[in-house]
Amino acid sequence: MEEPHATTPDAETASVPAPSSATSRPRRRTLAWLLPTAIAVLVLGALTGLELTAWKSFDDAGTTLSRTLDDQDDAARQVEAAITGARSVGDATTAVLAVSDGGLLAAADRTVLATAGEQNAKQIDTATTLIPGERPRVGARRFWFWDVNADTARLEDLAAGARARTKSLTAIEGPLRTATDALRTTASTALSAAADRATGTEAANVPADNDAVLEVRAAAAEVTQRASPFQPRVSADYGALAQAVQRLQDSHAATLAAESGPLAPSRLDLEAFARSLAPGILMDFEWADLINGMGESNGYLSGETSWWYDRGGHATIRLSNSIAQEWPDDSARAIVAHEVGHAITIRCRTMYDTSNDQTAEAWATAWAISMGFTDEANGTSAYGAPPDTLVQTAAGCR
Repeated sequence: MEEPHATTPDAETASVPAPSSATSRPRRRTLAWLLPTAIAVLVLGALTGLELTAWKSFDDAGTTLSRTLDDQDDAARQVEAAITGARSVGDATTAVLAVSDGGLLAAADRTVLATAGEQNAKQIDTATTLIPGERPRVGARRFWFWDVNADTARLEDLAAGARARTKSLTAIEGPLRTATDALRTTASTALSAAADRATGTEAANVPADNDAVLEVRAAAAEVTQRASPFQPRVSADYGALAQAVQRLQDSHAATLAAESGPLAPSRLDLEAFARSLAPGILMDFEWADLINGMGESNGYLSGETSWWYDRGGHATIRLSNSIAQEWPDDSARAIVAHEVGHAITIRCRTMYDTSNDQTAEAWATAWAISMGFTDEANGTSAYGAPPDTLVQTAAGCR
C-alpha cells in the first residue's frame, strides 16, 4: 500500500533552492579588489606616459641645444677671428699715431686715420660683448617628469638664447670687417704717402752722409712694401723710418758744420757740380789738407775715391782743400770729373776691368775726357792719356 505522504512547508522549501548570499559576496570582493588595481594601472600608465613624454622632450631639447650651440660656436669663431684681425690693425694704427715723425704724416692723414681707428674700436667693443662664455652642459636627465620638464624648459631657453646670439654674431661680423678694411685702407694710404715724404727728405738734406741716406731709403722701402697691402708690423717699420729721417737731418747739420768756414761755399758748389755729373750716384765728400800726402802745402790738387756695390751702390770722394781753393778753375773741375769717373763705376762696372788699379785710373781719365774736361788734371798728367777706344767706351757710361 502506498503510504500517503504529506507535503510540508519544510520539505517544499528544501526542494526549491533558496537564493544564496554566499555566491554574491565573492563578486563584491572581486570588484572591490579589481577597481583599485585598475585605477593603479591607469595611474601608472599615465605616469609612464608622462615620464616617457618628458624624457623624449628632454632628449630632443638636448639635441636641439647641442646643434644650436654648434652654430653659435661657429659664428663666434668667425667673429673672434675678425676681432683678432681688427685688434691687430687697430693696435698698429695706434702705434703709428704715437710715433713722433716730424710731420711725415700729414695732419689731414692723421685725422682721418684716428677717426677710422675709433670706428674700428667701437665695432670691436660691440662684437666682444657678443662672444659667448663657457658652453652650457645639457647634463644628465633626472627621473621624475616634473624635474625633467623643468630641465627641458631650461634647455629650450638656452637654445633660444643661443639662436639669438648666433644671429647677433652673424650680423656684427660684416660691419666689423668693413670697419677694419676701411682702417686698413686708410692706414695704407697714409703710410705710403709718409714714406714718399721721407724719401723726399733726401733732397732737402744734401749734403748728408751716405749711410744716413741709405738708411732712409731702406726704411722707406720697408714701409712702402708693408703698407700696401697693410701689414700690422709696418708700425715698427714706421718708427724706424721716422728715426732714420731724424738721423738724416742730424747728418746734414753735422756735415754743414764740418764744412763750415771760408771754403764752405766752394766746397758745397763743387759737391753739387760733382753730383750733377752723375745724377743718381750716391756720393760722400771728405775734405783734408793732404790726400795721399799731397795738397796745398806742396802745390798739388789731390783726390781719391772708394766705391761699393752693395745697397744700390755708393761712393766716397776725398779731396784736398787745395781743390776748393782753386774752385772753379778748369784744373779743379777736371780732377773732380776724374774722381766722379771712379764713382760712376757703380753704374758701369762691366765696361772695364775694375780689378786692376791701372785700368781703373785709365777709365776715370777717359770718362772725364768723354765729359769734355780736357785739362791735364783730368788724370792725364798723373796716368797718361787713355786710348781713344776707352774714351769712346766711357762715353757710353752716363
